[in-house]
Amino acid sequence: MDEELKKRREDAITELQSALDELSSGSEMTRFVNGHGLQSRYFEFEWNDPALAIDFRLPYDCVLSDDETQKADASEIGAALRIAVLLLDTANRGALFQQGEEFLSVSLDEGGAEYRFFSPAGSVVDSGENLAVLVSRIELSLPSEANSRVLLWP
Repeated sequence: MDEELKKRREDAITELQSALDELSSGSEMTRFVNGHGLQSRYFEFEWNDPALAIDFRLPYDCVLSDDETQKADASEIGAALRIAVLLLDTANRGALFQQGEEFLSVSLDEGGAEYRFFSPAGSVVDSGENLAVLVSRIELSLPSEANSRVLLWP
């Protein structure tokens, strides 16, 4: 594996974990937040490399929304951060794909989620709209070792 790509993924993981710490602490999240105004701020994380594409865009801190909606938005962002860490870490471990797969695309926005695994020829091998299924599949592919990352699904 390209050491430069591995380092870029590790740096992204560090930033994602810092954003998760910000979100979990209850302070304002500054990493991966774009937009302006009372209702137009959003969490956005994009990643592209030869094996993995991630495109997450979710509402963040919409002050005109009720407390329950804001909490649900924050929970979804927390899950997105954890999924991004899991995907990047699994890619670095070389455990992202099953036989016949070469590329994974994952997207998440207000309209829903989608993941697609592609073959080397570019055809879709597996796809779905439930990211919990994707997370379960990836977790099963990882060896159970003492130093693996602990990720909690909200």
